[in-house]
Amino acid sequence: MYKIMLVDDEIGVRSSIKAKINWEAAGFRIESEAANGLEALELLEGRGLPDVVISDVRMPRMDGIAFIKACRDKYPGLRIIVLSGYSDFEYMKAAIQLGVKDYLLKPVVRSELTDLLAKLSAELKEEENRSREQEREQLQTSQHLRTLQEQLIWQVVKDEDFSLAAVRERLRQLQLTGLAGEGLKVRFAAVEMRVPPGRLDDWSERRELLTVAFQMVCRESLEPWPNVYPLYDYSYPSMMYCLLTCSGGRPDELPAEDMLRELQRNIKRYLRVETVTGLGDWAVGLQGLRDAYASCMLDWSQGTVQRRGEGGQLEKETVHTLPAELERKLVLSLENLDAEGTGRVLREIFHKDGDLSMFAFTFLSFRVILLLSSIAKKFELGAPSLQQHLWNCQMTLRQFHSRDQVVDQLKILAELVMNEVRKTRSSGGQQLAEAVRRYVEENYAYELSLASLAERFHINETYLSGLFKQKAGFTFSDYVTKLRMEKAASLMEESGLKLTDIATLVGYSSSSYFSTVFKKYYGVSPKEYRDALPSRLP
Repeated sequence: MYKIMLVDDEIGVRSSIKAKINWEAAGFRIESEAANGLEALELLEGRGLPDVVISDVRMPRMDGIAFIKACRDKYPGLRIIVLSGYSDFEYMKAAIQLGVKDYLLKPVVRSELTDLLAKLSAELKEEENRSREQEREQLQTSQHLRTLQEQLIWQVVKDEDFSLAAVRERLRQLQLTGLAGEGLKVRFAAVEMRVPPGRLDDWSERRELLTVAFQMVCRESLEPWPNVYPLYDYSYPSMMYCLLTCSGGRPDELPAEDMLRELQRNIKRYLRVETVTGLGDWAVGLQGLRDAYASCMLDWSQGTVQRRGEGGQLEKETVHTLPAELERKLVLSLENLDAEGTGRVLREIFHKDGDLSMFAFTFLSFRVILLLSSIAKKFELGAPSLQQHLWNCQMTLRQFHSRDQVVDQLKILAELVMNEVRKTRSSGGQQLAEAVRRYVEENYAYELSLASLAERFHINETYLSGLFKQKAGFTFSDYVTKLRMEKAASLMEESGLKLTDIATLVGYSSSSYFSTVFKKYYGVSPKEYRDALPSRLP
């Protein structure tokens, strides 16, 4: 039901107009009335805007023309219908100059009023449809953008190496420039949903629904908090994370504990499940994201549903880090299948002389598992069972009775990772090419080159080029273009995203270059391609 305000200084005229037709049957309701422009403006400020205003032009105190001018300044989108007599030519001329398109002549004729309302109803419905479509497109844009933003953050956290310059450029493209600052302080928080035993036994699909609801409650709860980026990892559906940032001031002024308590209250209130949380230490810059994440997981591993950090075995201290040189040495020894070298690096990390505190030792254990998971993801084909096993090991670290047992367990995990690398490297190039192809499919929207991939997988660039073409059936550059173009076409077919947004989402910083590549690939421009698609409107 559309709302109408009726403005006329003569009560009889207003009563006559109201009695002309069945307004509700026509889809309208006269919600308010005013005797002049000033009174009408007061009503607009106090009650909010109607869908249509029907206003006389001749009125005391403030006539219709002055009222229309005031509305154009304050409420430019307000639809106004003018009431006028045959002798009000100058008023009508002024109203038309102000952009008024519809009018009714006095005395109002029932058929003319009915026709005008039918026209208005159609226009208002069209505006509503257009507005809903714009909202849908904006939602799709934000969802695609959010997905890519979260993927990029996880890439920096979980990959053992990344190009800082490339990541900063991608942050700019994905509207995350605030994360690219040199002195940015970062901190991770995590919340795990613990479902009571037996609650989901009678319906397996409930877990998926509960997971979706869990994610929605977390995102809505975190939305009011500034400088907080919610993150979801689909590999672990019962966990939700958030990245807290501070570019100025004191980090300890950010009430992270209050945020987590509010999050826990909301989850328990709406989903009736308990939660376990973790809150890491502050680190600096993009290079500190992995340390911040590992610190958070360490804190989470000590938590219980009763309270955070129960047990108190590990007293927090200044955040430690895994030195970059040792990290590189461990990656090389693992990917070169050097078991002895891996053992030496692990001993170097954990200081056999025992000068590490318990907190630092456990923290470094988490960092090593995180690195092992990164390598497993790179080389493991099929179901990510090893990655899941490595994840589960984070929870079991505290069950070991000595540090030697923990290091021995890490060596076993390292051997499992090397087995995956061994299978890939001994497959005659088949699995290695598949690992590279899969990496390209997951990261086609980022800056990729044969040189960077060759360095990442520790193989010769020329050999990789030939192997990729042999196994994938395309040159590397043609394959990346193929992935980007197919994704761009899919986005055009499934959404109303702007072409400039689609260009960014598939990895092109220049929309004109994207259009050039698209036309060369499909034979038509992106606009022509979209125009040829069936309408997406219902």
